[in-house]
Amino acid sequence: MHGYGFTLIAAAFYLGAAAPGRMPEKLAEDPITANDRPFMTEFEKQYGIAFGDGAVPAKYKDLSAAVLSVAVKCEGCLKFHIHEAIKHGATRAEIVELLRVALIAGGSAGIPTMRAAYQAMDDDKLK
Repeated sequence: MHGYGFTLIAAAFYLGAAAPGRMPEKLAEDPITANDRPFMTEFEKQYGIAFGDGAVPAKYKDLSAAVLSVAVKCEGCLKFHIHEAIKHGATRAEIVELLRVALIAGGSAGIPTMRAAYQAMDDDKLK
């Protein structure tokens, strides 16, 4: 999954770590994985298939997931997908346009979550 195991990312968000690429060296095992390893191993494979390049490039999948992250108000998810979209070549203009779509589709309750996307772009020094 984009260079990170899903369980490592889940553990980072669970423990309140910074965005991917800025994770602490030691993380406790994700409690979901610890309790249901077979399921999470399969989930990680499916996640990789879903978000990898295919008929729809990975960049657009991560941008779509960013829109959904605003709608469901998942700040950690939003930061992750913004960083991944940037890795796949997304521009600030593309991200901003899709954040507008997210806000219209999800309503103003998504504004606090949406702020995390701008922080993620700034963290990646995206102009």
